Amino acid sequence: MRRIAQAWRWLTTPRGGREWDLVLRSTGAIALVGIPLAVYVPRLIPLIWLAVVSLPASGPLGPIMPAALEPVIMEAAKYEKAIWVTLVALTTYVYMEFLNWHIYRWVLDRQMLSGFRNHRRIQAAVKYFAKYPFTTTVVAAATPFPCWVIRILAVLHKYPLRPYLTATAIGRFPRIYLYAWLGAWLRVPTWALVTVIVGSTAVVLVWRWVKKRQAPPPAGLATAGNTEAG
Repeated sequence: MRRIAQAWRWLTTPRGGREWDLVLRSTGAIALVGIPLAVYVPRLIPLIWLAVVSLPASGPLGPIMPAALEPVIMEAAKYEKAIWVTLVALTTYVYMEFLNWHIYRWVLDRQMLSGFRNHRRIQAAVKYFAKYPFTTTVVAAATPFPCWVIRILAVLHKYPLRPYLTATAIGRFPRIYLYAWLGAWLRVPTWALVTVIVGSTAVVLVWRWVKKRQAPPPAGLATAGNTEAG
């Protein structure tokens, strides 16, 4: 019983931030369910692999790896029909949006972000979103427009979760299907797809590093440095 209690504590201990914890547990659950499916139905392996990889690519790794999901979809489409690849990728994406919605709402409710919520430009953006929330969400999901912007506006506007997820699914479906169709038709070499993922990630990391290096030092450190120089 003691070992069971220790194992349960280890399994239920939060890992990292709230979003990472949820993603890791979801990915592990899908992987565990996928093991018997892969054993008894080997042809489902590409779809199981797609579901497992799509979760982090659609979630916390998205800002760091902006071009990860599309190459993964194109790779999976080499081995399975485009429609099935689309449905699996769309399901995992909408599931991640469900998690992101609750995480963003929890974060944006913090008192320390009251200045951000009440900022003039943010309020103006929320008012515009409130005029056409469903259409705006569909268009944003169907285009390369940053999805986190719409997510923030939807949460601040208190737009209901169900229509938000429906609009996201409607907008994402043709986009995901296009990549799946291209992957099945073009059959881009795996090394080229990996290069796209690694290259785009490297660009983002270098850009963040340069931006951090160019940022002015905190006022206290700058003052202390000037005093020592004098």
